[in-house]
Amino acid sequence: MAFSFIHTCPANTAACAKHEHKQRLPVAFPHDMHMENYDCEECHHVYDENKNNIVDTMELYSDNPDIMCSSCHASNSKINTQEAFHRQCIGCHNKEAAIDEATGPIMCNGCHHHAVDASMDDDLIIKG
Repeated sequence: MAFSFIHTCPANTAACAKHEHKQRLPVAFPHDMHMENYDCEECHHVYDENKNNIVDTMELYSDNPDIMCSSCHASNSKINTQEAFHRQCIGCHNKEAAIDEATGPIMCNGCHHHAVDASMDDDLIIKG
């Protein structure tokens, strides 16, 4: 599934247009909550030449470093980790909002805020 990317930063500046933001606060990603509502393959993916997701779902288990976004989306990748998160997360939130479904935040500060609590067991703390 391809996700569109809509940049929703409230600051309309030249730096914003170039995505040259200062480092933002970390994001707490509620993985368990997403697992209740979506199939794993909606986020985890390996695409073949026909753009079919051929991820091996047997590999999708906790503590497998090969399924972390950064294992494929590194700083030298075609799509780096930050861009991958933004495309996937904001893209899905925008898609849900477009069909009037409840959704997560689409503005930068909706995810990047001071309320990140590293003690929450099901949350993945995402920096960047």
